[in-house]
Amino acid sequence: MPYVSERWSFDDVLKLTKISPAHWRATFSAPPLNLFTPRTYAALRALIEALEHDRAVKVIVFDSAAEEYFIAHWDLLATEGEDADEETSPIFDWGNFVLRLARVPVVSIAEIRGRVRGHGSEVTLACDMRFGSIEKAIFSQPEAGAGIHCGGGTLDWLPRLVNRSRALEIVLGGDDFDAVTAAQYGYINRAIKDADLAAFVDSFARRIAGFDRQALLETKRAVNDRAGLPRLTDLFSSV
Repeated sequence: MPYVSERWSFDDVLKLTKISPAHWRATFSAPPLNLFTPRTYAALRALIEALEHDRAVKVIVFDSAAEEYFIAHWDLLATEGEDADEETSPIFDWGNFVLRLARVPVVSIAEIRGRVRGHGSEVTLACDMRFGSIEKAIFSQPEAGAGIHCGGGTLDWLPRLVNRSRALEIVLGGDDFDAVTAAQYGYINRAIKDADLAAFVDSFARRIAGFDRQALLETKRAVNDRAGLPRLTDLFSSV
């Protein structure tokens, strides 16, 4: 009997579709900007716990229901007055989440259309792979222009991905990068025509979902060991 897709929400801001037991899709759904809020983070924490405990899932794809934004940035207004609970606040706990996602025995892929800025960029950097729409994906770390430094892992992931000089260009210039340039730099894996992006990512994810789970887990762990993950103390010091 064919598997019937399941759909539900980790709060309205993050909608989950189980395309198959091995292949999940998580959609950021807080249009028009998909601002990153405490609710977004609570939903991501619930999702990572589900990924850590489900023994069937092998790959998850993150995408956006907003037309022009994957995730815009951290919503500062939403976090004003927030209780600083070190176990659940993204201000304190993001480093833990980043490393959990990097180590979870599931392959994580970001399918990017629209803008990813600031913390939105940091969400995609926490994923194992990133694929962007040539026509619609735009990447930026604008913090320096606002008089603050990047937090949330940018300063840990970007130098590993793009080299020191390009990382400095991205974070000190605070400018927008199109998908083609981002791919040339190593910021994302590939830039793909928008009309082909969904089909490419879906095919790639289905291919991974068909492989042996233990082999995927061991391969991801080996790549992590050789590439070198950030230390938790480094991630906390950059927040």
